[in-house]
Amino acid sequence: ILEGDTGIFFDRDELIPEINLAGVWKFRTGDSLKWKEKLYPDNHWEEISVPGFWEKQGQPDYDGFAWYRLHFNFPANLKKQKLILLLGKIDDLDECFLNGQRIGHTGEMKNKPEEISFQNEYRELRAYFIPDNQLLLPEGNTLAVRVYDGYIDGGIYEGPIGIIARESYLKWLNGVKEEKWNIFKNIFK
Repeated sequence: ILEGDTGIFFDRDELIPEINLAGVWKFRTGDSLKWKEKLYPDNHWEEISVPGFWEKQGQPDYDGFAWYRLHFNFPANLKKQKLILLLGKIDDLDECFLNGQRIGHTGEMKNKPEEISFQNEYRELRAYFIPDNQLLLPEGNTLAVRVYDGYIDGGIYEGPIGIIARESYLKWLNGVKEEKWNIFKNIFK
């Protein structure tokens, strides 16, 4: 437990992925685009819990680039579905690579930190469409996430983290939008 209240809670509107990818990931501060490659050797990287701020896991006061990597297997029964990768919330910007190919990003990454600007991207839920045939069976998959943090807390800090069927994600998203609209309508009744 890294932070927050302890207890048993149930969120009836929670977004629950078919494949949960939360847990222990590989982690390294710094930056190299070689680290996105599927076969890059990361066995000597640190381990970090995802989700959770990196400052609370051995990187106090660190601002800058860092990479997360995860190796995982993909169940065959989901192979024909349209899928979404959920990366929760990330402070501040990110680029996501699946088996070496970029599948999504939030914000504009630049190679020089002084050229990077950001607003409120840290509040956005990361949900990236996984292209057909991008997930590999049976040899396994590598997810690499490049993160840039400009100040204060950094990293993949809030879930859900996983893979969900696009149909399930869209159903959840439409429910969230409908709930917000109902709240707005009730204010002006």
